[in-house]
Amino acid sequence: MNNIRQFSSKEDIQELACLWISRLDRGLDDQEKVALDEWLSESNAHRQALLDSASLWDDMSVLNELSGLFPQPQSRQAAKSKSKQALWGIAATFLVLTVALSAIVQRTWFESAPQIAAISEKVQTGVGEQKNVILADGSKLHLNTNSIVTVDFSANERNIVLLKGEAHFEVAHDKLRPFSVTAGNNTVTAVGTAFNMQYVDDNAFELVVTEGKVLVKDRFRATSNDSLFGKKPITEEGLLMFAGEKATVQGKVEERENLSQNDIDDDLAWQQGMIVFKGEPLEEVLAEIGRYTPVRFNISDDSLKKRRVAGYFKVGDIDGLLSALKSSFNIDHQRVTETSIELKVVRS
Repeated sequence: MNNIRQFSSKEDIQELACLWISRLDRGLDDQEKVALDEWLSESNAHRQALLDSASLWDDMSVLNELSGLFPQPQSRQAAKSKSKQALWGIAATFLVLTVALSAIVQRTWFESAPQIAAISEKVQTGVGEQKNVILADGSKLHLNTNSIVTVDFSANERNIVLLKGEAHFEVAHDKLRPFSVTAGNNTVTAVGTAFNMQYVDDNAFELVVTEGKVLVKDRFRATSNDSLFGKKPITEEGLLMFAGEKATVQGKVEERENLSQNDIDDDLAWQQGMIVFKGEPLEEVLAEIGRYTPVRFNISDDSLKKRRVAGYFKVGDIDGLLSALKSSFNIDHQRVTETSIELKVVRS
């Protein structure tokens, strides 16, 4: 039994046509096919409304099924009926081809057109967590443990704020939209390059340029980015830093140094889940390891705090660290609580 009520106005016909298209999308049973045939045979307006709705639906499976489901109109004149059926089949086929071509052209345009829509988001990690994120422009963000950044992209700018922790940026090239990261009192701006930023206190951060060049400047000073396209290392707008350079930035660039590729790899070892130490005092080593775990270390012996430690340690592997400290550096430990460990010198 046909449970579709009859509609007579133009709006009613369009509404029913949309209903039939949605049913075609999920598939018609035999009873519904008969009902659709009857409805289409009643009026050319019904047929046109169905075609219009199909073109808006933009689903090839619906259109293909539709082309095979159009009714054969009943008429007292057989020749006229056959002629109408032939024309209707041609029209249906033409519609399928037209919509298919339109979908292909539209899809090709969207794939090639630049995506410059404004995008804002916040990305953060917990203690011991790391994230790799592809940003809207194709740039890559590697966020280290316990870190927070905000992203704000528009048609003219790509702005990021490093609020906490450490991040490495691989910047997609776009001269019309410089890529700027703000931290503390400074901004680091690039066009197409890669660099790493890590807070060392509330306003100071360590900057390592791994590819290309960046412009370091005062965030409160209004300047252009013309220096990015020049070769002078020092300009009125800020300081250019180049691949292989490392510095502490706090208002101005301090302690600038050149790094070997091995040094850069060691600095970025956290991306592979490792931490590398090259003779730093134990107190500094434990502070760095503490970024990746809720466990806290206590050293009561002041001389032990200055004990030099070197080696590769897996991020978050506290048991491995304690074992290495004991076997290689003669440093023992005692677990006070689940998240508190006391370190001491092994007594002979």
